[in-house]
Amino acid sequence: MQNADLRQPKLQTNEFYHDPVMLAECLDALRIRPDGTYGDCTLGGGGHSFGIVNKLNESGTLHAFDRDEEAVAFATRRLAGVKCKFVVHPVRFGELKNEIAPNTLDGILYDLGISSHQVDDSSRGFTFVGNNPLDLRMDRREGVSAQEWLKSVSADDLAAVLRKNADMDRAFKLSTRLVEMASAVTAEGREILPNDVKAVVESVFPDKRREVNGLLARVFQAVRMEVNGELKEIEDSLSAAVDCLKVGGRLVVMSYHSVEDRCVKETAARFEKACICPENLPVCVCGGNHQRLRKVNRKPILPTEQEIARNSRARSAKLRIYERV
Repeated sequence: MQNADLRQPKLQTNEFYHDPVMLAECLDALRIRPDGTYGDCTLGGGGHSFGIVNKLNESGTLHAFDRDEEAVAFATRRLAGVKCKFVVHPVRFGELKNEIAPNTLDGILYDLGISSHQVDDSSRGFTFVGNNPLDLRMDRREGVSAQEWLKSVSADDLAAVLRKNADMDRAFKLSTRLVEMASAVTAEGREILPNDVKAVVESVFPDKRREVNGLLARVFQAVRMEVNGELKEIEDSLSAAVDCLKVGGRLVVMSYHSVEDRCVKETAARFEKACICPENLPVCVCGGNHQRLRKVNRKPILPTEQEIARNSRARSAKLRIYERV
């Protein structure tokens, strides 16, 4: 692979989103044909999309999905003038089945989680750094914000979310104090700020003050994933992707924490089974010919030490590759 293929356009510093993680590995996994049709379900700043379109000719097509209006505007400018057909779908990737016809894609890529730009721009309310009110929505035009959700959720439901989306310890104690904090903030007639959440986390984990930033990140992750319905969307979209792929097409998924990765593995596992009979049946009655995916890599591909040194946000990435059969 020539480095020139992956060269990024010159961009203003205040516009730059992030260096795409494991770009070369993702492109290799997709096995891109110049005249093929591909999907990038997590457009973001267009880093992976830029790498894909540089390998397509005039007969090739890239479909890109993102519900973040800032990401769509930025990536559309970034990829203006490409020689292939570039189609932006400004909707959540859970809408894949309504946007792409079955058996039409040669490959599809998911770079899960949130973009560096969303975290770095404190006005978006994704980060616990700064004093902007919590929001955490991927698309601020729809749904309820983290602000509204935290002010209405019960301690039991919040504890379940903290366990499910972040594997949090002391989940019920933490959820109880978060609900109490949200109630007090509401009584004061103001919005919840990152420092409000930080104070609660420090009170619940007084023995882990050195780990407070990591704990805060997991709380924000749990709430963000619930507000945006991320796990269900991943499951729904991956299931739809299997239908959209041609036989031999590649499903390439990059995740950044154990909750996402577990969802990817469990969803794909349903399509790796030849037999779909209930486990209590003594013999197979389904015909045993239902397998639709096979693993290409037995274990996930991890970033190199060099990439982690260059881009610290790559350190937790795991890349899984499946092929439609």
